[in-house]
Amino acid sequence: MSYIIDQAKWVVDDEIVQNSILVKDNRIQSLRKDFRYYNHIRMNVSPFLMSPVHVMADLHFPLIQNHLEQKEYYKNTFLSKGCTTFLTTFSITFISQFELQLKKLRTSLINSPIDYVIGLECPAHLLTSELIRKCKKNKIPVIFLIWDTEGDLRNIPWGWVKEASFGYPITFAPKFVTNIDTKKREKRIKFWENMLVEERLPHLIDEIPQKTPLSLMILKKLGIYPKRGNFLVGGEVSYNLYEIGSNQNLDEEPTFHYDMNRLMLTVNKGKVLKLYNQMFFHPGEGEELMIKIPGFFK
Repeated sequence: MSYIIDQAKWVVDDEIVQNSILVKDNRIQSLRKDFRYYNHIRMNVSPFLMSPVHVMADLHFPLIQNHLEQKEYYKNTFLSKGCTTFLTTFSITFISQFELQLKKLRTSLINSPIDYVIGLECPAHLLTSELIRKCKKNKIPVIFLIWDTEGDLRNIPWGWVKEASFGYPITFAPKFVTNIDTKKREKRIKFWENMLVEERLPHLIDEIPQKTPLSLMILKKLGIYPKRGNFLVGGEVSYNLYEIGSNQNLDEEPTFHYDMNRLMLTVNKGKVLKLYNQMFFHPGEGEELMIKIPGFFK
C-alpha cells in the first residue's frame, strides 16, 4: 500500500523543514516538497508539528514480572511520551557475571512493545581488554563507567582497551557513585573529558539524561542514529505528531518542546501506538536494536 503524508513540518537545526513523504509498504520511499501529480491517498498533517519517534534512556529498567504492572510502566514511561526505543543497561561487579546478567536482561525484555538498546554499567576497574572483547561479541555499544576518583581512571589500561576496541569503537559514558556539589562535578567532568580525548576514545562528556528524549548528538555517538532520530529514505514509517500551540509562531521561533507541545499521535513502524489519550500496547513487538558500528555518523 502506498500513500502520502502531506505537508509535514519538523524542526531541524532550529529551522522548520516542510516536506511531503511518500510511503510504500511501511517504508519511506521518497521525501519531496510536494507530490503534486501523484494520485495517492493523502494524509494532510499541516496543522501539526512532526518529529521522529523519541529514544530515551532508562538505565535501571525495573525487572517487573507482573504483566499489568509492566504494561503500565511501558505506557507511563515511554508510550505516553512518544518514545519507541529505549536505552537500558545490565550491571556487573565481576567480569564472570557478564553473560548471566546480559541473559537476564534480554529475557526480561522479551515482551517489550518497543525496541531497546542494551549497554553495560560497571566499575572502572573492570575495564580491561577482556571486557571489551565480550562487549564486541555481544554488540554492546556503550559502557557506563562508575568512578569517583581520578585514580579510578588513571589505573585503567587504556592502551589495551583501545587496541581491543578496534573495529567496534565502543562509546564510554561517565557515572558517578556519590552526589557532589557543582564545583567538584565540573572538575570531574573536565578530568574525564581530558582523559578520553587524550586516549582518543569515543565518549559522552556528561552523565546521560534519564527518561527524556536523547539529543541527536548522543544518538550519533551511540550509533543509534541513523536507525533512529531522523526521517530517511528507506527508513521505517515512525513519527510523532504534536499540536501546535495557539501562541506558538514557528516562523519567528522554530523550536520544538516535546514536554510543552501536546502529543496527539505516535506511529511506530506503520502501527499506531498512541492516539490522543489512548495508547495501544503490543507485547513482544519490540526487538533489540543491534548496533553494528557505534558512532559511525558522529
